[in-house]
Amino acid sequence: MKDSRKAWEYTKEVVFERLDHKMREDKLYLDYSMTLPKLSEMTGTNRTYASRAICEKYKSFRGYINSLRVEHLLADVQESRTAEPEGGDPDEFANSYGFRTRRSLDRILVKETGCTYRKILRRRNRSK
Repeated sequence: MKDSRKAWEYTKEVVFERLDHKMREDKLYLDYSMTLPKLSEMTGTNRTYASRAICEKYKSFRGYINSLRVEHLLADVQESRTAEPEGGDPDEFANSYGFRTRRSLDRILVKETGCTYRKILRRRNRSK
């Protein structure tokens, strides 16, 4: 029993590292239609193992992918690589960060950071 637990501990780390490397390297999280089955297929990983490995570190695949999206967006904001889309479609802006709509982007940002995108921009602009 102990050996099988140790084997799983090792396996889940290897599986997560493979998934995470592919996700970050290819910025797959920016695709709003990315799913666990797609990621599993791209990495040649069993979907069940992939799900278990991700859920050990995050509550769900959706939580994992959204945290990567928020991390990317906040890095762009900090480096002033992004701004409010002027006259553009707010949903297109959200799509560029892997979110289906601007509303879903703000909902996830509030959940992760406590702030909407506009509030984050205002704080950045005030600190300059």
